[in-house]
Amino acid sequence: MNASPGPDWHVVVPVKGGPAAKTRLRRSHAGPVAGLADALARDTVAACAGMPQGRLHVVTSDPGTARWAPVAGALLVADPGGGLDAAAGAGVASARRAGADAVAVLLGDHPALRPPELLEALAAAAPHPSSFMADADGTGTALLAVTGTAPLRPRFGAGSADRHARAGHVRLELAVPGLRRDVDDDASLTAALRLGVGPATAEALRATLPDVQASIHTLAEDGGTALLDDGREVVFADAVLAGSGLRHLRVGQRVSVELDDDGRTLTRVWIVGIGAGETIR
Repeated sequence: MNASPGPDWHVVVPVKGGPAAKTRLRRSHAGPVAGLADALARDTVAACAGMPQGRLHVVTSDPGTARWAPVAGALLVADPGGGLDAAAGAGVASARRAGADAVAVLLGDHPALRPPELLEALAAAAPHPSSFMADADGTGTALLAVTGTAPLRPRFGAGSADRHARAGHVRLELAVPGLRRDVDDDASLTAALRLGVGPATAEALRATLPDVQASIHTLAEDGGTALLDDGREVVFADAVLAGSGLRHLRVGQRVSVELDDDGRTLTRVWIVGIGAGETIR
């Protein structure tokens, strides 16, 4: 990002960090979550790091985040406690003290975000005193923005999109899938992987998953494709499924896999406890 669109935009990223981060993901994800939650935030901040100097604010009370955020080009803002709304407010106050004409709050769980998507969203938000963009599910909030002296009125949490609309924020409708795809659980993580996640998230998944795991992406009579947890798409032939003992796979199904030497083709697919050679345990 070499220039900010329209107003002098600052971006605020609240990051909870630590062992309490991403409790919903913790309940659904098979591997350790603390490192993965940190990686989601790193990739989100990295996608914003092209903002001009002094225009990226990370709000946190987590010591680990406080170590890496300045290296990524962010100004640190102390989280005052009191939840996400209070953290967002602290970030906006920091941005306005720094002379911001406009401020956008982006939560730290958008690992598939691309810098051009953020620029497009800020340009769309510029004409409005206050605006927001719903997440991919349409119920949460991916981005909350204010210009001039308009109050932020954050209403984050489950069902926040409707609350932000009722609070007077204009709903922005844009095709920016990486920006709209936040990660709250294993299903949304899989959806982010289909878009392609940043390097920190990909590395965290490689480090925490004991086996190579994937999600079935497409199915056809002669085989299909699967999406690995590091974002790569690989192919498999019908013979691989025929040898697996699995007859009712569906798109989105989580499976364990083995790859050939080039890492592009599946040679075996199974579900733990189901299929040839698998013992229920």
